[in-house]
Amino acid sequence: MNIRKILQLPDLLDAKRVLCIQPHADDNEVGAGGTIKALRDRGAEVVFVTVTDGQAGSVEPDYSAHDLVIKRKIEKENAAKWLDVSLQYDLDFPDGHEYLIHDVAAEIVEILRSFRPEVVMTVDPWSPYEGHPDHLKTGHAVVKALLFSQNASVFPIKHHPFYSVPQVAFYASSYPNTYIDVTPHFLTKMAAIQEHASQFDNEDWPLLREYLIASAKELYLTKINQNHEEGYAEAFKVLSTRQLHYFPMAMYQ
Repeated sequence: MNIRKILQLPDLLDAKRVLCIQPHADDNEVGAGGTIKALRDRGAEVVFVTVTDGQAGSVEPDYSAHDLVIKRKIEKENAAKWLDVSLQYDLDFPDGHEYLIHDVAAEIVEILRSFRPEVVMTVDPWSPYEGHPDHLKTGHAVVKALLFSQNASVFPIKHHPFYSVPQVAFYASSYPNTYIDVTPHFLTKMAAIQEHASQFDNEDWPLLREYLIASAKELYLTKINQNHEEGYAEAFKVLSTRQLHYFPMAMYQ
């Protein structure tokens, strides 16, 4: 059974309004930067939401939490220019600290109802070895927002009418079902990532850079073009929002 065909869901690259929700500044670029640039080049409106303030994003003693928050916001704005992002929201939940999934979901619901995206992108909270609490909370908050954005009992109407998002695209997923050729946009993705100097201007960057390149090349060779031509790809688990509840076969579709 192909539920996407039954529900007549469009291809990911055909979406005209896309909401990309990341735990930290830099996650959208790392997980989906090439696809985001491809969407913008096809005329889509792309909006970023960053859930945390980034205060825990460095172990360097030179940065105070306050200074790091400011620095990461500047980096985020500069990175977004490479991808031509339309608009950004900052929810400013405390990076690495305690906050409630419900509170994050409530803020996301307001943005969903206002922007009315055709697709939401975010981290996959069900990847089996993902241990970062901000990633887990963000992914689960997005799912809760998608499931209850039409429920006035859970999320009362404030400023905008109900809206139901047709589908979600999880990046950093262990169960991808959709592969996007990002060859024309891969260098732009990497340039956007490098704008996050507080995260990547360190001794780990050469290794991470090689990992990102090798992973994207392998995806391209195995999923896009098996004729040994060089290229780059990104992977997503794309689901209908209907598959986010009581749909155990979603893992395999």
